[in-house]
Amino acid sequence: MDFFNLMEEQTGVRLNEVQKQAVQHTEGPLLLLASPGSGKTTTLNLKIGYLLLEKKVRPERIMAVTFSKAAARDMADRFDHFFSSLTDEKVNFSTIHSFAFKVVRESLRKNGEAFQLIEGDINEEELKKGFDGPDVPLHKKFILRRIYEDTNGVQASDDDMDELMTYISYVKNRMIGDKQLDKVKCSVKNAADIYRSYERFKKTHSDQVLLDFDDMLTYCHQILLEDAELLSKYQRQFEYILTDESQDNSVVQHEIVELLAKPQNNICVVADDDQSIFMWRGSDVTKLLQFEQIYPEATVLTMSQNYRSSQQIVNTANRFIKRNKNRYPKEMFTENESHQPIEIKTLKKYDDQLDYVTEAIRNSNGEDIAVLYRNNSSAIPLADRLDKEGIDFYMRDIDAKFFKHWIVEDILNFMRFSYNDRRIDVLERIHTKMNAYISKQQIAYLKRRNTNDSVFDTLLESELPSYQQKAIPKAKKLFHDLNQMNPYKAIRTIREKLGYDHAIGKMADKFGFNSEQLFSVLDNLEQIAGGLGSLKDFAYRLKELEQLVHTSKFNKNKSSLTLTTFHSAKGLEYDKVYMIDLINGVVPSKDDMDRYRKSETDLMEEAVRLFYVGMTRARTDLELLSYQYKGNERVTESMFVGNVKKIVQPVAKKPSSRKGNGPVPDLNDESLLKYEDIELGREVVHRKFGKGVISEYGGDQIGIQFEEVGYKELLLEVCLNNGLLTSKS
Repeated sequence: MDFFNLMEEQTGVRLNEVQKQAVQHTEGPLLLLASPGSGKTTTLNLKIGYLLLEKKVRPERIMAVTFSKAAARDMADRFDHFFSSLTDEKVNFSTIHSFAFKVVRESLRKNGEAFQLIEGDINEEELKKGFDGPDVPLHKKFILRRIYEDTNGVQASDDDMDELMTYISYVKNRMIGDKQLDKVKCSVKNAADIYRSYERFKKTHSDQVLLDFDDMLTYCHQILLEDAELLSKYQRQFEYILTDESQDNSVVQHEIVELLAKPQNNICVVADDDQSIFMWRGSDVTKLLQFEQIYPEATVLTMSQNYRSSQQIVNTANRFIKRNKNRYPKEMFTENESHQPIEIKTLKKYDDQLDYVTEAIRNSNGEDIAVLYRNNSSAIPLADRLDKEGIDFYMRDIDAKFFKHWIVEDILNFMRFSYNDRRIDVLERIHTKMNAYISKQQIAYLKRRNTNDSVFDTLLESELPSYQQKAIPKAKKLFHDLNQMNPYKAIRTIREKLGYDHAIGKMADKFGFNSEQLFSVLDNLEQIAGGLGSLKDFAYRLKELEQLVHTSKFNKNKSSLTLTTFHSAKGLEYDKVYMIDLINGVVPSKDDMDRYRKSETDLMEEAVRLFYVGMTRARTDLELLSYQYKGNERVTESMFVGNVKKIVQPVAKKPSSRKGNGPVPDLNDESLLKYEDIELGREVVHRKFGKGVISEYGGDQIGIQFEEVGYKELLLEVCLNNGLLTSKS
């Protein structure tokens, strides 16, 4: 029986013409561009089946690799489902990491070298017991923590460690040389020097080769370059190489695959350049865009038919992604039925967004629903609200670091101190973060006195500088009052009257912290505090929420509601998707926008791809949610929401609503700025304020940095309807 007829009979899968071409293309390089929902995993599995059943290739001659262990398991399960009744042959589906580790082990053993892995699961409590001694535990996290503290003279926060480990993984995966290390952006002070010290430590501290996960890749690449015999062995073994999710591969991973594929180059690369969203950990879409330069004899096929989503979602996403310039041209389409239009809602306040999502989920009819967000911090207030309303959920990203964050600990210490202002140990942790101006010398003085009195009374008995004579009694009263406040009011008092916000802002400037992230933690604490009666209730609720986040993983098959980041949602699909917190500074991030204004487009294009991934998770219903105020701060709707509005809600010309006696503008003048012309970084001329650059836009606002009068936030509709803006010639 014809292979494709057999597959349809056995599996019920009927391939389209492009998919059939991809399956039958076995000799030479093939780039298979697969749009979202186009059946790439099914096609890849049938291609492997074709090699086994039609080409009679032995399974050990096939190398099938993908990005993650979960994806490898999924591919293996689907292969067994399709072919277990047709063949006993088993193909090994693996990650590039696991193959690289195999090569490294073989090479080190061949040369008689012992090795030790220094990354993976650890019992942190056990390791911490020995961390204060001269010998640092041989684990990446603890080695880096010690080097950080030796280099910078202060303890590393969890955020510092996360950022540092991301930096190290990035430079290894991008194969960045020593001279370029300082040019890689990292908020951790002296990150390049810490990395160099880390690599020296691994080479000199032990008679074994110390390997972290990224070393598996860099060592493997170097071994294949230097050991011709070993490289030849694997090149002969793997006659056919198939890689899935190749847009997620880093530079070093691409290089390894290219080496293995030579000289026959029977390589099938399955990817979607429009879904490359892991640049921060080293992935490189450039390699895909250069595929035909690397393999001049390459065939490129595009699977454009989306089998997942409604026409409205597919058509809008297809037009949205064209905002990016560095991509393969493709036209995603679907034969699925139409459904309701994409909904775009701009709510007044952040709280309104929580209310709206919670109510919508409560009224759903058992649909498979996902709430997607850019940052894990968005999940905490939402989880709190859902739990209070008795709604179960599955949280895909278990990230409980929020509850251990030093900002959370600071706020709890302020509250603890309000219960007992004799506790010098608690004051020592927060005295630099409030406006009582208590110095280290005064903390030492309090320790020496060691009275059972209020620390404020003890200080008032001493000689105080004039600026403290009013500040100390004021702080004493605030802490006394704090104890009787509800948690929300207490946090506002800590932030505003005790000066915590000001202190955090100064720390962010001094140490290069991301101030937006820090203030986001505080905003989330305020959300959690809402409606609680006492400070003890607040502390208990934090513990309760932390437990809830940990246990939500057990709801995977029980709840129809999933909370997940855009990144972790890739490859998944849901009936209905809510994309939340769609404001400038979050999606895209402040850094994305700042770099884009400087004509650095890479980060902004990845932010566009991330938004596109979020949109294409939905089968039938998609809602985009933003708001105008986060607390007391005015925020602007994400420019990406504005892009989608242009697609789904074309702007009709409105009659001019003018004031004043100036000349009536000709709105048909081609030089006038139109809604569809608005773009971050675009140079414009305002009739009154002169030359400027669009630095922000969203909702009904446009922000322009003018050469002469500085930054101004203007009403977009007024500018457009009155012909106030022209494109700079």
